[in-house]
Amino acid sequence: MTTHWTADLDRIAFSFDIGSKSFEVAWYGIILTCAMVIALIVSIYRGKKYGLSSESFVELFIICIPLAIIGARLGFVLIRPYYFSSWEGLKDIFNLKEGGLTIMTGVPFGFLGGYIWCKAKKVDFWALADIVLPVVLLAQGLGRWGNFMNQEIYGKLITNPKAQWFPLAVYIPFGKQGSGFYQAAFFYEMVLDILFFAIILIIQKRLRLKGSGILMYAIGYSFIRFLMDFTRDGGPSVDSVVRANLIFTAISTIILSVIFAYRLISAQKNGEIIWYPKGVPENLKIMINYNITEEEAKNM
Repeated sequence: MTTHWTADLDRIAFSFDIGSKSFEVAWYGIILTCAMVIALIVSIYRGKKYGLSSESFVELFIICIPLAIIGARLGFVLIRPYYFSSWEGLKDIFNLKEGGLTIMTGVPFGFLGGYIWCKAKKVDFWALADIVLPVVLLAQGLGRWGNFMNQEIYGKLITNPKAQWFPLAVYIPFGKQGSGFYQAAFFYEMVLDILFFAIILIIQKRLRLKGSGILMYAIGYSFIRFLMDFTRDGGPSVDSVVRANLIFTAISTIILSVIFAYRLISAQKNGEIIWYPKGVPENLKIMINYNITEEEAKNM
């Protein structure tokens, strides 16, 4: 008998027929799409303040999102032998209905797409990345609700009845340790993603330093993954892969923090004013420059 409403989730939002074929639309896809559209809208709003048009962001979106999905899917399947052991497995490489995307490999592919677009349009890549990358945290956080609908990304088994309530816990009918309540790791990560996104926005409003948005995103995401690896799939004491991730994210967080601190100290030693408690003045904001000729501008 079902013991909690989180066990009754239907991952399929709706289905429809075209001729003799039936198609199902999963909540996972709907939620991820909504998260990406919200991220696009927020990026456009932020970009206009720094001199980038909404049309440019739509172009960027069209290039980066497919590449990010490809990278995220590759990161998921390449470490799972099932996908290469049979013809059925090979076909499932392209099956996203059940989920199976890895953010750690998706973001670099999207990053590459942004770099290619900036080179083609002769746009200041680092200034653009400072605006866009923090918004990726928002999209990642919202997208975690897709994992909720798929009943994935959960943590350790919770046996204490007093802690068996949502959003602290979710009921997983087919968990790794049997049916029962597990830590709602997807929710923890969602909260952390949105929290770090808000923190970065507050800092960016006052900090004038090119590359700071990129570094703060990388630090924030590495630290979040470090924290989440203590809950996901039983924790680092159980899973050797998770242990490796824990070490990697810890080292990454430290190295990136040192680089960020070095950039801050170097800028101050060079006599730059980088911190404005009341906000960076409009005339001092690092604008996104289009380094193009008049003729090239007419053809854009």
